[in-house]
Amino acid sequence: MKTMGKVVLSALSVLGLAACAVSSTNEEEVLGESQEALIPPNGGFYGSDTLYNAITSAIASWGGGGLTYLGTGSGRGEQCLEGTGSAPCNTKAQTIAPMSRDLNGSCDNSGTGQKSNRIALDAVYIWADKAADQTATGATSANVKGAFCGDGDGDATSCAAFDTWGEFTSGSTTPANALVRYRRDDLSGTTDTFKSLTGCTAFCSGVKIVVDDELAGPRLSTDPAGTVGTPNTSSIVTYSGTPTAAKPCLKADSATKCIGKLVGANASALGYAGGDAKIASGSFENKSLSIDSISPTETNVRKLITDPSNAYPYARFLYLNEGNGTRDVLEEDFLDWAFGRSPYGTSQKTTFENILISNGFIACTATTNSPRTPLNCGSAGATCPSSL
Repeated sequence: MKTMGKVVLSALSVLGLAACAVSSTNEEEVLGESQEALIPPNGGFYGSDTLYNAITSAIASWGGGGLTYLGTGSGRGEQCLEGTGSAPCNTKAQTIAPMSRDLNGSCDNSGTGQKSNRIALDAVYIWADKAADQTATGATSANVKGAFCGDGDGDATSCAAFDTWGEFTSGSTTPANALVRYRRDDLSGTTDTFKSLTGCTAFCSGVKIVVDDELAGPRLSTDPAGTVGTPNTSSIVTYSGTPTAAKPCLKADSATKCIGKLVGANASALGYAGGDAKIASGSFENKSLSIDSISPTETNVRKLITDPSNAYPYARFLYLNEGNGTRDVLEEDFLDWAFGRSPYGTSQKTTFENILISNGFIACTATTNSPRTPLNCGSAGATCPSSL
């Protein structure tokens, strides 16, 4: 994911561990072992891969130093907030987590209390190849569910009813072509949101899973995990030279960005991912499909707040959530900066929101409002109180 593979290798080398291969085969454990050296107090924290570029840019703008955003997925971020995952997330290893969904379960109000902080709007987009190569422009929500999950539980017979583009939707350049489907992994808040909005509980067996691997870069779940000794194991990453249609992704790409490139490289491909998967031009240009005749425009996504019944069906909030563990000084200072709290001025909220917007996300209230009200996303229905 991004440049973190190099950072992890460097950190392991500094700690005298470069000669040690990662021993686990479990996806969470592999990621945990490769990154444990970067978890606080050493400055690393997990969270949404969708928000990776935005949070990394925000950390650079904050300028406090010492923090490294590791991404990987909202599920991993929540595990590290609550101490419910595999090492290093078997303790409350961080106190903030950028997430593409709300906290799960009930709110733990012990100690400082968990907080659900909505910061922007996004959507789960259904991505396809650019218009010149794939002429279909939309699909029904029922058929999106069918393509990825069949009747909802991944039943093989119901999945087979949506095997081709012609079965999935009308207007396709390639109606007889088999769908090549990509999705985020199960640590992803985008996957959690997709499942909750579509009614999926299990996926069709043919859907390819793209995972973040700190050593290999984005890879398919069927590829071997990267190790310190053998990091370049991804079948979808070009490690040197110009990326190809077969291997369109870079080692520095997030899983989200890689899905965008995979669908932009293949007229038969379809994938779901957040807004950061957008490829606006070039060899891997892609597009998002309308769902139930509603396109994922800024106006239609913002209707999640103002007119939910007419909003883009897969619109969602983005979060910078807080845990109730012992506050890490750097994380707390970054949060104070992002939310415009003392010792920083309230104008920093606008700076933070502008970074989110520049990374393709949508402000909850129009930036043209006077006065502007940055990060004003409300909290009705959120799991925990908001500190905004």
